[in-house]
Amino acid sequence: MRILLLLPLLFTLSFLSAQSERSESEVKREEQFITAKREALLGKTDDAIALFQALLEEQPKNDPALFELARLHYAAGNTAPAIEALQRAYAIRPNDVYAAFLADLYQAAGRYRDGADLYAQLIEQRPTQAENYLERAAFLVRAQDVKGAMKVYDELEDRIGVNPELSRRKHALYLGTGDRKRAEQELVSLIEAFPDVIDYRHLLAGYYRSQDEDKKAREVYQEILRREPADVRAQLALQDAAPGGDVAGTDDRELMALLARPEVDLDLKVGKLLPLIQQVANTGDRALGDRLLALTAELRRVHPDAAKAAAIAGDLYFHTGRLTEAAQAYRETLELDDTVYPVWEQLLAALYLDNQLVDLREYAEAALDIFPNRPAVYVHYALGEALRGDFGEANNLLQQAQLMVSASPDAAAAVDALQAAFTALETGSDADNLNLARLPGGEGGPLAFYLKQRNDPDAAALQSADSPVNTNALLLELMGDAQQRAGDKAAAAELYARAQAAGSRSSTLARKISGLKS
Repeated sequence: MRILLLLPLLFTLSFLSAQSERSESEVKREEQFITAKREALLGKTDDAIALFQALLEEQPKNDPALFELARLHYAAGNTAPAIEALQRAYAIRPNDVYAAFLADLYQAAGRYRDGADLYAQLIEQRPTQAENYLERAAFLVRAQDVKGAMKVYDELEDRIGVNPELSRRKHALYLGTGDRKRAEQELVSLIEAFPDVIDYRHLLAGYYRSQDEDKKAREVYQEILRREPADVRAQLALQDAAPGGDVAGTDDRELMALLARPEVDLDLKVGKLLPLIQQVANTGDRALGDRLLALTAELRRVHPDAAKAAAIAGDLYFHTGRLTEAAQAYRETLELDDTVYPVWEQLLAALYLDNQLVDLREYAEAALDIFPNRPAVYVHYALGEALRGDFGEANNLLQQAQLMVSASPDAAAAVDALQAAFTALETGSDADNLNLARLPGGEGGPLAFYLKQRNDPDAAALQSADSPVNTNALLLELMGDAQQRAGDKAAAAELYARAQAAGSRSSTLARKISGLKS
């Protein structure tokens, strides 16, 4: 496959060298570009980045090189330098491709104001292109600038007139801010502009019912039946004497009601929850976490296909110490959208801390296919291999991580501490001289716990560390050792069998199992 990839590049080089009318420096720069591109195609990201940077030192206004550099940085997880490179490219040669990628980078980095400013420039350049208004407003909503977003929608409406999609978006924003009067007026204006579209009248009637304005809802349904006597939805609605009930009275009643509205913009809802979620992350407040999980359950009910809603549930479980539930929520998030790297990293962390090491290895391997340049993935994969006794594979993976973090002293020190722990794990040496606080999960993490228990076992602590999802093979073997010393051979045999099923590569496990049978 690599030979096939190289053939068009070699052909291009031959073609360029045959063009005598080009200057030697131009040909050289083009060859540098193609060489860098080839390295990128071969997965040699660091080499490709270095080659593009060298080319840009000679030719700082080479916008294709800047674009390729931005793509490589982004693929490697370095969003800030990716944005810087693409900003330079866009300044040199503004075009739709660069602008769309730059907008994606701003969104990935949470730089919503910058994204809104970018679309403001595009609106100024092409004031008749409606999509730019919608994108700018979406960025402003993410930035929680509802007034600004509404102003953009109004500007677009002034230009194109009343539009169904625009009216729905404005209605959702007004509803999200609690401005019921304007939310109603948007739907009324839509009906006035399109009086023959029955669906818009149903929207208004449904809105009235959601606000417990039954009289107004009935009037709209009656008008629908006057225009369309066979409309079944309106007939059923008028027969239903009991409108939707209230949400159970809680301190979060108003927020729950907002989350229950399917027409309200998802990003606006998430923006309302984020400050509270951050509070849980900072404090681990279990009671607040439970309240937010109830709200998030409603968010997931209303938006079942939204990965963000599932990810929020995962974060709440994670920060309140419910790791098994967190891992499941993150799995469900990835089923909806597997392109968001932070979700992968949170899942790997939850699986490691919860001793779900069979799943940890499985998901780490899957993550490497999508994000081959993220050191945290290699670290977690290495942990999964080390804690089943496959030290050769663990060390190979950790070496990859060491290469990636060599330019970051803090990250490099953390990987070095992990390497020392792996050495102690493999050789059976004491953990007294290790910096356990630098290990993933700190002194309470699975690796540090195992190292401390191995030479000074505490039967009660070992037993309390077990759970139905535990597939930490070395830990299970250590638990079996404790049961054997206590004289419970049946319990020891069960734990050894679980360690074996968890993929143990321990050099001692088979002998221990055999010894129990003799």
